[in-house]
Amino acid sequence: MSERSLVRFGVFELDGRTGELRKHGVRLKIQDQPFRVLQALLERPGELVTREELQGKIWAQDTYVDFDQSLNRAINKVRDVLNDTAVAPRFIETLPRRGYRFIAPVEEVSGGVTEQTAPPPEQTAIAARSSRRLGWVAAFFLAIAGSGVWLARDREPLPPPRVVPLTTSTGSELFPAFSPDGKQVAFTWDGVSADNRDLYVKVVGDETALRLTTDPGLDGFPAWSPDGRQIAFTSQRDGGGIYVVSPVGGPQRRLTGMATVGPPSWSADGKYLLVAQRYFDRKPEPGDGALFLVPVSMGGDPRPILTPSPGTWYKDPAYSPDGRSVAFVACTGHPGAPTCTLLVSGLRDGLVPDGVGRPIQQTNTAGLAWTKDGASLIYGSGSGGAGHLWRVDVRNPQEGERLELAGSDAAFPALDFNAGRLAFHRSIMNIDVWRMERGAKPSPFLTSSLLDGDAQSSPDGRRIAFASSRQGDRDIIAIWVANADGTGVTQVTRIASARCGSPRWSPDGKRIAFDALGKVGGWDIWVVDANGGSPRQVTHGPADNAIPSWSADGSSIYFASKRSGRFEIWRVPAGGGAEEQITRNGGYVALASTDGKTLYYTVSQAGTEGVYAKGLQGGDERQVVKEQVAVRGLAVFEEGLYYIHHRGKFIHEIRFHKSAGGRDEVIGEVEGELQAASGLAVSPDRKTFLFSRVIRSGSDLTMIENFK
Repeated sequence: MSERSLVRFGVFELDGRTGELRKHGVRLKIQDQPFRVLQALLERPGELVTREELQGKIWAQDTYVDFDQSLNRAINKVRDVLNDTAVAPRFIETLPRRGYRFIAPVEEVSGGVTEQTAPPPEQTAIAARSSRRLGWVAAFFLAIAGSGVWLARDREPLPPPRVVPLTTSTGSELFPAFSPDGKQVAFTWDGVSADNRDLYVKVVGDETALRLTTDPGLDGFPAWSPDGRQIAFTSQRDGGGIYVVSPVGGPQRRLTGMATVGPPSWSADGKYLLVAQRYFDRKPEPGDGALFLVPVSMGGDPRPILTPSPGTWYKDPAYSPDGRSVAFVACTGHPGAPTCTLLVSGLRDGLVPDGVGRPIQQTNTAGLAWTKDGASLIYGSGSGGAGHLWRVDVRNPQEGERLELAGSDAAFPALDFNAGRLAFHRSIMNIDVWRMERGAKPSPFLTSSLLDGDAQSSPDGRRIAFASSRQGDRDIIAIWVANADGTGVTQVTRIASARCGSPRWSPDGKRIAFDALGKVGGWDIWVVDANGGSPRQVTHGPADNAIPSWSADGSSIYFASKRSGRFEIWRVPAGGGAEEQITRNGGYVALASTDGKTLYYTVSQAGTEGVYAKGLQGGDERQVVKEQVAVRGLAVFEEGLYYIHHRGKFIHEIRFHKSAGGRDEVIGEVEGELQAASGLAVSPDRKTFLFSRVIRSGSDLTMIENFK
């Protein structure tokens, strides 16, 4: 293939004629040198391209640069834009000290015809035999088709689907909903300042959006009435509920104070809203998690139409376009990692399901939409929007078809039946571990195009443990270990859990304690050898058990547990056994003093109460730091405590509190948004500080035109 070729690989397309790299048809930003490095690798797919060859091709002979560093940076930038990693490459494989190889299938497009690499000899032979057997069949059908070619000459071919941005504002635009005529879209946006989620509406193709709500409570999940005159939405204002508002603005009318899960669905006559009751943010009661009909006109209480069995709740209800069926999702287990099944049920008079539903697909959905003919469902997979869009045939529900054109991190689909458009929101999140040397400015340290956080230094300062999704799936987080300089990154946990985090080194540096989310239960504490191996589960419920830390002698593990109804600090032998409650007035992150006599801890997840201390041999708790402490942003040493203090959303300070008392010292300032569970690691010599910083966050609305 030539430098002027149009090349396709996966969902990407490189155009050598225009110097553009596109994903799903959308142009990506990439600098000239990384672009040319990628182009050089694509010219020889599957072959080793040496570092020397790349240097000679990209940099002129009279250019004076550090070739090794420049090439490394260029390769890293290519991997970032392709969402690829060196650890688990999908596109670019590193051959240490030699060069790189492009490992994904590559197609060259020339004059509208796709030219693929030659098939293996055995495939060629099979194809030849097949062509001889079927040649007469092709000739026969060509003869028939030729007689009717004139019938199709005047027909315009259907344009191919293409991905276009629907919104590109700063912040998070979520939960798109098309108006019945498809000309407008309603959505939730937290604004330029990312400080308040409200309801907005805009004309498709116009950048200007009309703000419909301004209440400080979170407003979301808009749904248009069939006549287009009202938009229903959920809100957390005044304890939560469902409201309606005109698409041109004005007062909002509350229909019910019921807390719900997911968007409401309008009945075909516009008289009712179908909702799923929320229950898992409080103690369950009989009948919780049911499907309810909420009357839209004044008067009338919500009416339950389908009640789940104990331990089950429903979510994401959606009426079919013809009003004859309803789709919904039934879930069991812990809300953070439930086991869910997509169901479809017919409807009896009164919009009531005729049964508990026919299983369609086992999946935890993130939004649900019917196609126009009612034959298929489009749904988002995964939790928190970190998944993909899928289509499944409700009449023949085999394995669903993933909508590759939508890309990753897509959720909450919405369909415009008039123009054939599919909208969804796509999450944007990249978190890296940053390093700050005492007296210097922070800089990136452990980075990837996905999530890296909660770093912790080993007791001897030679290694770093951290949580990351760099294996390639944002929804799967494992524990990794690296050298103190960031090299030698290795995955150490491989268990049947989608989420692992909160790594803590044992005092001897040989083990790492961490928490992991169970498939049907909550979080539990595990221990793994620092060099990898089979992890061992230490706690076994009955509620969330998370954020471990070691006793000074390594014999016990402290952790936060919610088994009493709120988080308190508990202790368990490192080998497992009887668990002992330590705090009685709240406790979240706990760290033992180096002499093992005192336990320092934050009281709540918010950290607004500062830091408390309690003698492990008895004694009352006392407050030692009054300032707000960032979640998990605490480190304990002989001489005192280091902690992260939030001065504002984007301004933070790393501070030191002396055990002997006195005014806290500011070690350094950190700008930007920190990860919610940032953590704080301090090297044994107290000269290096690690924390997690959000590089990009938010979400945009994206649309597929000519969706079929």
